[in-house]
Amino acid sequence: MRTDWQLIRRAAEEIQSRFAGARVRDVGLLPDGRVAIQLNRRGEDALLAFDPFGTPPLVTVEHEALPIAAEPGFVRALGAALRGTTLHGAQSRTSDRLMRLQFGTRSRFGVGDEVTLYAELVPRFGNLILVKRDVVVAALKEFSLAENGTRSVQAGMLYEAPPLVSRESKGTDVPEDRSVLDAFKDFRDEKIGSGERARTVQRRAQLRKRLDARERKLLEERRKLEEKRAKAMARESLREEGESLFATLHEMDDKARDDAKERAAKLFAQYKKLGASLPHIDARAESIDAALRAVEQLRWEAERADDADLTDVERAVGQLEGRPDETMRSQSKSRKRAPLEVRTAGGSRILIGRSPSENAELTFHVARPNDLWFHAQNIPGAHVILQRDDRTAPPPDDLRRAAALAAFYSKAKASTKVPIDYTERKHVRAQRDAPPGLVWYTNPRTLVVEPEAS
Repeated sequence: MRTDWQLIRRAAEEIQSRFAGARVRDVGLLPDGRVAIQLNRRGEDALLAFDPFGTPPLVTVEHEALPIAAEPGFVRALGAALRGTTLHGAQSRTSDRLMRLQFGTRSRFGVGDEVTLYAELVPRFGNLILVKRDVVVAALKEFSLAENGTRSVQAGMLYEAPPLVSRESKGTDVPEDRSVLDAFKDFRDEKIGSGERARTVQRRAQLRKRLDARERKLLEERRKLEEKRAKAMARESLREEGESLFATLHEMDDKARDDAKERAAKLFAQYKKLGASLPHIDARAESIDAALRAVEQLRWEAERADDADLTDVERAVGQLEGRPDETMRSQSKSRKRAPLEVRTAGGSRILIGRSPSENAELTFHVARPNDLWFHAQNIPGAHVILQRDDRTAPPPDDLRRAAALAAFYSKAKASTKVPIDYTERKHVRAQRDAPPGLVWYTNPRTLVVEPEAS
């Protein structure tokens, strides 16, 4: 797509017609790095999203929630200046990819205050600059004359528009009867979407690789443990040899007798040490088996997770690898979404976890002690919670419905019959030092059901 000055002019005209008079509710940074202004007009919200460093630089309209994310200095300054203001208008400069958006407020005495946001949508030189009374308040990208011999953009300096390079328009590739902002969005979605899909495939492959490596390491450790166990179980021969030496001491001279006693003492010490090692071997073997089950669970989570949940799975894999600090630093804040919920005709509410941390959140923060907790038996699956507002026992149909959903949201979703364990939430506890969602449970009952989608 050629974002020539005519398209930018049409985009400014469209922003003017669609959003003039809209109130700024919030400003933030989208997960992909775009700066977004949340506008509200006639009760409807929309995001005006700027991508000045894109190829080509674009402004698009998005209809999604503005996430909570880390805000660089420019976004903080922009938010402080724009929140609560009204978009008065949008214009563009003829023969240039420069867009000017004017925001203002009025006091009850009629005194106005106005700020301007310049969107310089120039390929390779894009920028967003906040200006008040012709002075630069903040810029997404600041630079001095030493860095750019033509002009400088720095807070506190007078704003100077980029040099105008007159050029003949070669025409546009967006029909006159079509929304330019919609065309920009379609172009960006198609371009970014293909790249995002490729990155998602790569991230899933990387997760599989990490989990395979962790599994190999655990299996090797278990093999060595089995060797130690076999040696410990064969320790009786050491005791028998030591007792045999003691039994023949009377037949030996003094020198041989002393050597035999020393040899027997070493054999008995080795026998005792091997015997004492068995509880530690068993405990470590149990821990390794739990880690292998975690690998299997996370491998399934990596395959079933939506693109938005992959970060959660990556974080859980990092914890399994013993890198919780690194994974927590990489976690970006986001608004908590509503859980996946199914209402039954019998008056029950069924909640389903869609990621490792959501499983843990539902089980340990949303579910009440006597709510019922469902999980596929001995295979990876989602946590499913059955709640009733009146706290009465659920009808049998609701039990089977929750079990069928637990079967569908499990590794066995393609099977015709799946055993599902369920118990009161108070009988479920988190595994120690394990990724979120890995639990132990007691007092289960079992239903065998056919998987059923929500």
